[in-house]
Amino acid sequence: MPEEQAFKQVYLFSRDEIYLPIWEEESAPLEVQLGCSWHRCKFCDFANDPYHVFSLAEVEAKAQMLASISEGKTRVFLLGENPLSLPQEHLRGIFDAIDYWLPQVNQVAMYARFDDVMRKTDAELGELKERGLVELHVGLESGSQRVLDLMDKGIAVPSALRACERLHRIGLDFSFTMMAGAGGVALSDDHVRESVMFLNSAQPKRVWITGMLVWKGTPLAEMVRDGRFTPCTFNQRLVEVFNMVAGLRLDDCTFVDSTVMGQYTIKGHLPEQRDGMLAAMRQVYAMPGGDEVSPEVSRTPQAG
Repeated sequence: MPEEQAFKQVYLFSRDEIYLPIWEEESAPLEVQLGCSWHRCKFCDFANDPYHVFSLAEVEAKAQMLASISEGKTRVFLLGENPLSLPQEHLRGIFDAIDYWLPQVNQVAMYARFDDVMRKTDAELGELKERGLVELHVGLESGSQRVLDLMDKGIAVPSALRACERLHRIGLDFSFTMMAGAGGVALSDDHVRESVMFLNSAQPKRVWITGMLVWKGTPLAEMVRDGRFTPCTFNQRLVEVFNMVAGLRLDDCTFVDSTVMGQYTIKGHLPEQRDGMLAAMRQVYAMPGGDEVSPEVSRTPQAG
């Protein structure tokens, strides 16, 4: 590593809480970025936070601190809303810090946007793969262009699918976060139909479904207040998840809904467990304290 550089006092994490995809809960979290380079999604509470990229000197200090509490961990997750947006030279420095301070690590994952993927060359993505990058987590939210535009995601569906094709070709896994209720009541059918089409075309490694939340102080909260967006009910979100699972034709994908169904989780590997997941969702159609749910939708107890 280069000689030590002078920098301000550095903390392992900038906030009291850190957020990881559910798949990365056992990974060692290395903070490299705050906020998102896009910074415009109408539903996102993080959009209120200032965007910041930590210097390589700060990242090295964080990696050194992380080494003392992550003995035995072989996978690092880069904290930040889309670290893949960082310049290639900066990413090289981050991987250098991991190699030096966490030599046991052989896998790295991070959040990314589709446009981050498209801005990298094949050679750059291939270099990161050689350095240990194994998976990108992308906040897709919806496969519907109308929903994406409504939420100002800055995603064009054709370009997003091209990004997925590139990742498949290069051999980098990718996982999606989706949101039940992302289109509200008005675009619910469109959201489900187009999301199923997108997922079947993209063939991700994993899909995690969460429920649309309306955070205070976001543009979405203003849209709800002004009557320009009507959130889906609990029942409507359940129906969306059920219909989405019913339409999926994925060749090798783990599907999890850990939030929409409240105290219950639906999890299964597609395609072989799809029918079992649907049967479990049909089995129970009311939750104590919740809305009544049609017999086509239910929840299965959370697995340990």
